Amino acid sequence: MLTRAQAVEQFRATGITPGDTVMVHSAFRSLGPVEGGPDTVIDALLELVGPEGTVLFPTFNFHAWTEAHYWDSDETPSEMGALTEIARRRPGAVRTPHPIYSFAVLGARQAGFAACDDVEAFGPRSAFALFHRLDGLIVSIGLDWNSTFTLTHFIERENDASYRRTKRFGGIYLLPGQPPAVREFTMFVRRDETRTRINPAMDELAGRGVVGITPVGEAGVAFCRAGRFYTELAPIVRERPHLLHHTVQRGG
Repeated sequence: MLTRAQAVEQFRATGITPGDTVMVHSAFRSLGPVEGGPDTVIDALLELVGPEGTVLFPTFNFHAWTEAHYWDSDETPSEMGALTEIARRRPGAVRTPHPIYSFAVLGARQAGFAACDDVEAFGPRSAFALFHRLDGLIVSIGLDWNSTFTLTHFIERENDASYRRTKRFGGIYLLPGQPPAVREFTMFVRRDETRTRINPAMDELAGRGVVGITPVGEAGVAFCRAGRFYTELAPIVRERPHLLHHTVQRGG
């Protein structure tokens, strides 16, 4: 069973340092038994970044805004698993304001991330853009490549990926202490004839050591700095996009 002390030591191998900003994608069950459950993992990560650091947990919800057209920062749940929903509900957690790609933020840089009110999920004032500027550390726990490293989409937008387009979504939007408002947000979505498949590109980056992999509990944990990930992935977006998506016949 993974203890907090063991989690701290094993996650340290990803390169987390005091004062760091860490984005954590996760399949909690991949870790195997954890003493104390998801809170133990959250506490271990917060211990590693220390009081000057920050940990972000994706609280993405792909249905509330795009289908129900209603998003409540306090109530709309995360669809990204147990670890993220528990982080969202933690006392003191702050949620970033994009209604599709939000994060629960714990730590010193909460105010900066809370101010990332970009209508575009991957725009220049988004949480992804701030994370990139901070050269944060991406940590992915036990996930298939196609379900993680969401910074990929920020890099695709920054490099005008031809296989994606901007789509608008509107709805009723609620933030804490504010009256409901009707707002419109955008997301850089895949085109109808394409399917996301980043595995070939990620396998290449892992094979070249750009993305590292280390064991934590029973999981394989992948990790990479945002700056290096951007530098290495951007040429693939521009020059070898077939490593990031594939084309299907309409209706296929």
